[in-house]
Amino acid sequence: MFYPQEEKHSLLARLKERSVSGAFVGLTLLAMAGWIYLLSSMFLRFMLWWFS
Repeated sequence: MFYPQEEKHSLLARLKERSVSGAFVGLTLLAMAGWIYLLSSMFLRFMLWWFS
């Protein structure tokens, strides 16, 4: 039996794939941090308004 050999990807193609996935993860983390900041600042303003 012969097993099909994996195609060898060039270094540039592998770096492109990793950079695209890295950019996606980075943007996702940035968006999550933005939402956490927005919600926490709204909650803090609400608490300050409630207790004032």
